Amino acid sequence: MRIVAVSLAILSGACNNWLDVKPADRVTEDQVFTSESGFWGALNGIYTEFLSTDLYGGALGHELVEIMAQRYNITSTQQNYNQLLTYAYSSDYAKQRLQSCWEAAYKLILDCNSILENADKHRDVLDDKAYHVVRGEALALRAFLHFDMLRLFGPMDAGHSGELSVPYNEKVSVSASPLLPANQVVEKVLSDLTQAENDLKQYDPVITEGLLMSVADNSDEANTYRFRGLRLNYYAVLALKARVYLYADRKPEALTYVKMLIEEPKREEYFPFISFSEVTNGQNPDRMFSSEVLFSMLNDTRNTLYTDYFDPENASNKLMPRENSIETLFGDERVSDYRYKWWQASAVAGESNLLVNIKLKGISDTDLVYGKLMALIRLSEMYLIAAECETEERLGYNWLNTLRRQRGLATEISEKLQDHLADEYNKEFLNEGQLFFYYKRKGTTTLKSGTTGKNIQMSKAAYVPPLPESEEKYRN
Repeated sequence: MRIVAVSLAILSGACNNWLDVKPADRVTEDQVFTSESGFWGALNGIYTEFLSTDLYGGALGHELVEIMAQRYNITSTQQNYNQLLTYAYSSDYAKQRLQSCWEAAYKLILDCNSILENADKHRDVLDDKAYHVVRGEALALRAFLHFDMLRLFGPMDAGHSGELSVPYNEKVSVSASPLLPANQVVEKVLSDLTQAENDLKQYDPVITEGLLMSVADNSDEANTYRFRGLRLNYYAVLALKARVYLYADRKPEALTYVKMLIEEPKREEYFPFISFSEVTNGQNPDRMFSSEVLFSMLNDTRNTLYTDYFDPENASNKLMPRENSIETLFGDERVSDYRYKWWQASAVAGESNLLVNIKLKGISDTDLVYGKLMALIRLSEMYLIAAECETEERLGYNWLNTLRRQRGLATEISEKLQDHLADEYNKEFLNEGQLFFYYKRKGTTTLKSGTTGKNIQMSKAAYVPPLPESEEKYRN
């Protein structure tokens, strides 16, 4: 994935290109889906909307769920963020933020359903490869979005899987789908992912050619099946199934899918672990550890997120950790740990003792694709899932230590596995929205306040936001 990328503007020039964004709406639906390019345009519109601040370009990435995970020191002047930090879900900003996230996710689910329905309705305009890849990605996207709504608004853990959670929308309809118990939502997610896996296994070029993270030399048509790392490709689907199985506490199945992915013959070629030289590459460090990313977003304005949310010069919105919290997390290993490179000392007067999160900061060469990536599923998560799922403790430590070695750490861990897993999630998934969901799944009873460092007693009320008022009104 060290290939030079062209700009979004250039990539979007061809109708068959993945960045030709013309999402379907209800008025023009029949028109959109009368050509193969229309299907690609509708699908690409969904991927593009993942960058919304209401979804993975904000709320489900570096903002809302990261604040709820107590990553940041929220000051007294950041009243809106304080509502999230203290789990005050009935407050105005928290309600608005959660509702916007919900509505954005279910809007895209509606778009997925439109694509799926029309893929069968207009089967004649799609050849076999296009039909199965479009269908596979749409099913996987529908599962991905539903699963994150379940993780956010659903019950704390698998022990409460019989509780009502969220609806699972499988068709285009103005009628409200019923709220389902969490375990039924999980089964529908897995069903969609199994279908996606079957569709993609035969036709996804990622299996034979890798991620193809560059523009083809020959034709616009050839670009249709490139940039597989920016789509829910076959390998990303395997990884997502492992994530879902772990959530459901079905550890044998989770481990099976981890091994399916990691033992793929070309895994090391397609998804090699990052090297220290790549992480520290002069003016162009690969802070996203891009070679390990199975599914990501491409954001031309990623550096703007850094300046808006993390730049210490931005006094109003800056998200910074509590003093000494990062040093405590990494301990003496921070000298060697690649992930400590995501932090640098503040240059602001009076704040030189504070660390700044620079993971999303831009790089000098704006043509390099890894300077624009934002990860959604990465290989390292599979090692952590495997470590948690192994029935033999020795094997669990092997998975954990393998990942640690790939982060520059020589010390072997041989005790307190669960404590180390929590630390690894904290270090590994900065800005990626996974930490809060880890705490929630594990039923972690005590968190350290991002602001005071004092213990916070967590409860169901903190972990489970109420469904948005708009959903409740719609349902009633």
